[in-house]
Amino acid sequence: MRIVKLNPDKYLTTTEYNPSPHRTSPEEKPVSERTIPMIYTCENCNDMIAFKPDNFQKHNRSNYSNLQINDRLQFENIMTGSKYKDHSFIDFYCPKCRQPTTIIFKGNPSGYWGFYEFTITEIIVIKDSIV
Repeated sequence: MRIVKLNPDKYLTTTEYNPSPHRTSPEEKPVSERTIPMIYTCENCNDMIAFKPDNFQKHNRSNYSNLQINDRLQFENIMTGSKYKDHSFIDFYCPKCRQPTTIIFKGNPSGYWGFYEFTITEIIVIKDSIV
């Protein structure tokens, strides 16, 4: 088995959710491009999985995993570095092909009203080395 990092821009309809209409720099995506639900397309079988902001808020700073222990440990080996110390994750098996997948994100309440926002930083999958 091997771990593969995927390009979030290629497999997600958006990589951030920030309900604030205000942008502080031209590089920020306008609200119209921050589509929700966020849809992940499995790179292995093209199955689509939709996520709502509540899914990310629920998993923010949580250690809960939807994966079996062997798969979870492989992902944890990647996430132990300081690069991910402030990150959270959602992990799952693709409903169609059962590929273990972890979406790594940074999220927190922000702005005047404290709306939850998040940014996807990485997608990691476990590929079967026999394939």
